[in-house]
Amino acid sequence: MRRLGLVVFFSLAGALYAQDPQLEALRTTLATMRAQTRGAGFDTPVPAAAMTKVKQQLRDWIESKLAAVQDDEAIPALEAQLNQELQSIAVANEEPQESRFGTLGEVSIRLESGNITLTTSVGILCQNDDSAYVYQKKAGRWQRIWASEQQGYSEEGYKPQVLIQVDVWQQRTPGQGDGPIYVMTLGNQWGCASTWHPVYYRVWRVNSSGSKLLIDGDQTAWMRTGTYAVGRIGQKPLVNKAPVDVLIEFTVASVDSGVHNREAVLHFLIDGDKVRRVAPVALSPRDFVDEWLTHDWQESGGWSASEVVHPWHRKLHAERVDGTFRGTTKRCQTPGLWQVAFAPNDEHANYADQKPLYFLVQWRPPYHFTMKEVRAEPWRGCTQEAPEADEWRGVFSTPQQPQ
Repeated sequence: MRRLGLVVFFSLAGALYAQDPQLEALRTTLATMRAQTRGAGFDTPVPAAAMTKVKQQLRDWIESKLAAVQDDEAIPALEAQLNQELQSIAVANEEPQESRFGTLGEVSIRLESGNITLTTSVGILCQNDDSAYVYQKKAGRWQRIWASEQQGYSEEGYKPQVLIQVDVWQQRTPGQGDGPIYVMTLGNQWGCASTWHPVYYRVWRVNSSGSKLLIDGDQTAWMRTGTYAVGRIGQKPLVNKAPVDVLIEFTVASVDSGVHNREAVLHFLIDGDKVRRVAPVALSPRDFVDEWLTHDWQESGGWSASEVVHPWHRKLHAERVDGTFRGTTKRCQTPGLWQVAFAPNDEHANYADQKPLYFLVQWRPPYHFTMKEVRAEPWRGCTQEAPEADEWRGVFSTPQQPQ
């Protein structure tokens, strides 16, 4: 989300603010936050009361403007007007660059499928804390039906988000009216340094009884480009009773530091309150072995042909798995079977590579993988070098291959 890079100009209290009491109240609260955090460092706590107040004052001010909108075509003009008014109460940031307390990011308003999505952004240390809201028109007025607005600021529990994607999708069944609304958010916890930070992915269902969080996950990812993470939510066309389909992709670290990174794929089906992860879980045999090793047996067991491989998984799986993929993936004589060689590090020997293990993986198009066997010796029928199997892949066209 683009940043205004501006701090509220709180030395003026002229006629401009008197014309809009809500905007003046927001300016005052931002000035208070700025004063509380002047000279902020990395150990400066978030001023909780002021932060919550700013978020709600900003939201309420925007909603007061939204209430007057009758023509949907006026939404883009309203967005521009709101950002211009926010700029009018701001001046250049004189604090160290890592301190953004007292600043605001740009407001975004998007009309899609009859719903309005609003995102707002409040500056904190080294990043912004974004909030998102969804509105439906009821009785001729836009009414808020969903919100993602963090209000807990404890050192352990506070997880600020920079939202990169907020998608709203609604089930519509011919002859049966509109179904629930689903909201998917993707975002990251930025920070002052490094391009490796937690990525958050969440999905809510919103209906007349309220909103329910169905998916709530996070994983450390490499924020290599502005579109390092992408996702979509929807349903198979022409299949009205099909589960809701969620597909998310971003770049994560490989268990092999030499490989450096790979594309993580998260594919979920939502059927009522039930959420299950389904294929694809990886995009190559090597990535599948990586995924199989790093997930607990509750998931990896579902990707395995039998319990025969469970002892190997129990022995190899750890909070942190490290090692080296040996050579390229090899194609086996039996169609659909591939061999991946991986040498795990020995934590008791200065993390030196142990002897390689050999993973027999079944690959059914396009990206359905099953762990068939694991053993200490290679299979005789798996000898054909297949470097094309290890090529970088992405399920979306947006992410570009890492350099």
